[in-house]
Amino acid sequence: RPAFTAGLGLVWILLALAGSPMLGRRMMARLERQYPSPPEGGPVLDAVFVLGGGTELDTQGRPHLGLAGDRVAEAARLWHAGRTRFLVASGRGNDDLHGDRDLGQETRTLWLGLGVPAEAIRVVEPPCFITREEIAADLALSRRQQWERVGLLTSAWHLPRAMELARRAGLRATPLPCDFQGRPRRFRPQELVPQMEGLRLTQLALWERVGRAVGR
Repeated sequence: RPAFTAGLGLVWILLALAGSPMLGRRMMARLERQYPSPPEGGPVLDAVFVLGGGTELDTQGRPHLGLAGDRVAEAARLWHAGRTRFLVASGRGNDDLHGDRDLGQETRTLWLGLGVPAEAIRVVEPPCFITREEIAADLALSRRQQWERVGLLTSAWHLPRAMELARRAGLRATPLPCDFQGRPRRFRPQELVPQMEGLRLTQLALWERVGRAVGR
């Protein structure tokens, strides 16, 4: 019985750490501080490449902004602000409800709804499943279009891995972070109890480190 009690206590400690929003935000902040928000202004970009992952589908199969939906909204804002001539969407997903999904087309649908004209939107084909494939497709499109100034837009916590993959592939892009998850917040006693938010943030931070280690 003492061994069982000790084991149960260890499991609780590990769960409390993994589910701590404070720890999760700290882990995300370490990733995000590598690329702080860029200043407004500067030269107009030929295109902004927006990595997939910012969309979800409702029960009718219609796209809407997901947890990382700031990627989609920030890209539209940059276009409306005159910061770029084209927006390029990419990505592929697969889930139990909707099966294989073209995240690029989902993003395109949302951009059209946000007032971005069809002629200013490009979608990478065929859809790419992992970040490394998206970067390779973006590089190929950039060369075909002879774009000289391009930006790479994704969640701030995902940007270090994406920029490393871009560097390896030879894609020179301006980093455009959004969707910051690691901002400090006022301590709340309930955060001492494991929470879904903490588990989500910890999982994302660990996934980024694993993805960078294996080059995906």
